[in-house]
Amino acid sequence: MKPSLSIRSYTRTMCKHAHDYYQLVLPLNGHIDIALDTFSGSVGVGEGICIAPGFIHGFTADEQAKFIVADLHTVPSNIADGYRSAEGSSPANGSLPANGSLLTGGAPTFRISTPMQAFLAYVEVQLTHHITDDENDAMIRLFSTLLAQQQRGVVTDKRITPVLSCIHQDVAYPHTIASLANIACVGATQFKKRFIASTGIGLREYLIKVRMEKARALLSNTDMPIIAVAVNVGYDDVSAFTRRFKQHVGMPPTHFKRR
Repeated sequence: MKPSLSIRSYTRTMCKHAHDYYQLVLPLNGHIDIALDTFSGSVGVGEGICIAPGFIHGFTADEQAKFIVADLHTVPSNIADGYRSAEGSSPANGSLPANGSLLTGGAPTFRISTPMQAFLAYVEVQLTHHITDDENDAMIRLFSTLLAQQQRGVVTDKRITPVLSCIHQDVAYPHTIASLANIACVGATQFKKRFIASTGIGLREYLIKVRMEKARALLSNTDMPIIAVAVNVGYDDVSAFTRRFKQHVGMPPTHFKRR
């Protein structure tokens, strides 16, 4: 198995299997339901899950949901520490022990940081095109570097998980506190508190961040015109988009446009 990143979708039919390598699943939109001996739950946008070699796991997801999936021989120690051998030690360098006997040392989930989320937006665009082995290897190296910075065992408020999935499924949509609070099944005041607790920022700031990160990925990695990028992230006025992009990124969209 060559280490790789890919975009995948699953079905509502429960499947069950195991791998002889680490597999990490990071939702782009929607969520995945995963069941292991020591973990059972949903993993949505803003989270990731690491499934260790030899662990049988069942999984199901809506067909419309999309995920970045990383297949790796090793993972950084902060992620591998979630899996401990029968003797109580973590796999050396994140690799599978010779006897294959792994026991979980905690929840295999982790919170996705802002830099990792931006990287996933870039990878999503890259993987829509054919990439070379060198490009794949470069993405794996950067992914591994970012993975070492993630915080394991931290999960998003489960009322906010479907909200983030809704936002990322259509970043151009004019999402409001009222509509998203309805998805979370809480009042507006409670929603704002829960959203900030889960993401660290308010809804307006979060929408700007997500839209500008997607815009930068589209500008840098596609031939899409600036006006089309603006519409793709919810701006009908290209001048307003340009001002917001420069304010958020520090440079105008033309700086990132592929030549």
